[in-house]
Amino acid sequence: MKKLPLLWTLIFAAPIPLVLCLCHFISRMQKLEELDNEIERIRIKSAQAEETRAKESAALASLKNPDPHYLDKQIETLTFLLPEIKKLQTDLTDDEQVVKRIQYLKEGGNRLLFSEEQIRTHELFRETQEKQQHFIEINEEDLKKLLCLIEGVTIWPYGPKEGRPQLIITDFKLQKIERPTQEKVYAVSMELLKRENIER
Repeated sequence: MKKLPLLWTLIFAAPIPLVLCLCHFISRMQKLEELDNEIERIRIKSAQAEETRAKESAALASLKNPDPHYLDKQIETLTFLLPEIKKLQTDLTDDEQVVKRIQYLKEGGNRLLFSEEQIRTHELFRETQEKQQHFIEINEEDLKKLLCLIEGVTIWPYGPKEGRPQLIITDFKLQKIERPTQEKVYAVSMELLKRENIER
């Protein structure tokens, strides 16, 4: 009779080493999974750091040899609303309003003009805040062309020009102007941050 409880004890105790081994195995597997997750996290962080370094290198490379007169030559010389100018010039009229409008559009009143507001010098480059002096009127095609020249991107059929310094739009205001013509016209004002490398 005494052997019976001992037998039951052995039956119940026999799986304990197996359960302990299983628990130990599960614990080890969880630690391996945590280690795999940590390795993946480090790999992602390393890839992000490499991408950041590549972007920084590309940004610094883009600052090399910019045209110091890029804004003057490529942006401040643009003439906007060419379809309206052509239409007004074909209307043979001596209307004073029409003459003033053509002068405004062609002779500088509707040209971009930036002034240098603040210059900061860093170890590798110089930053200049460029502020637009007055609103200009442009259409959608003018806007595309302007953004290509500033942002250095291509919006067909326009593209960036060589010698572009790094230009970052820090403030941009765009407001639709109601016009009797069907063409959409916008009033635009902006501020830029211009970055150029420092000659050594």
